[in-house]
Amino acid sequence: MDVQVNDQPDLQDQPLYVDRPFTYKVTVASLMVGVFLAGTSAWLLLSLLQLPTEQPTAGETVWSPTQFALPATFIVSGGILFWAIFGLPVRIAKRRGVILDPEVYPWTGAVLIGVIATIAFVVAILSGRI
Repeated sequence: MDVQVNDQPDLQDQPLYVDRPFTYKVTVASLMVGVFLAGTSAWLLLSLLQLPTEQPTAGETVWSPTQFALPATFIVSGGILFWAIFGLPVRIAKRRGVILDPEVYPWTGAVLIGVIATIAFVVAILSGRI
């Protein structure tokens, strides 16, 4: 009878520990990934606004993808950022066998995304875009 033995320890056997520097690193790295993915998806969805649309005649409505580009951009980008702030760091920490510091983790990503959004609005205002 052939019996296979698994030499790798189970995840339950490995001790878990709280690591504050790792929490900061993984939160910032996840946020950078999220901002990149959200920016790329926003750029792709907002490029739909550049599509030519038909001019409606009196009394009729013309439906096109451009009408849904802006709401879709907000929903998709917000979902990606939510995943990057609250989902990705937890998944990375589980794979590494580390517990994210509960005093630091949830609010660090939220504060950083608020800072990034504030900087983006200030730059848009100063550049005359808003």
